[in-house]
Amino acid sequence: MKTDRKKTSPALAKGQLWRMEKGHIRIVELGKMLVHYKMLRDLRQMRRTQISRIDNMIAYLKTNGAQLVENSAAAA
Repeated sequence: MKTDRKKTSPALAKGQLWRMEKGHIRIVELGKMLVHYKMLRDLRQMRRTQISRIDNMIAYLKTNGAQLVENSAAAA
């Protein structure tokens, strides 16, 4: 018996690049409760690292329709 499974977004991991309508988010470090990330409008710019709770980041990515562009954690 087949079940309908929704496509879930991959879990956050170090090195991921997420694309949104307004820019990109690069995951720099991932801890137990916090995620260090950089918000980029343009991929060539240098930005400071920001910190947020993991659950807040996942909710933010879902509400903004983020798509995973690069997953260097899966390649490693």
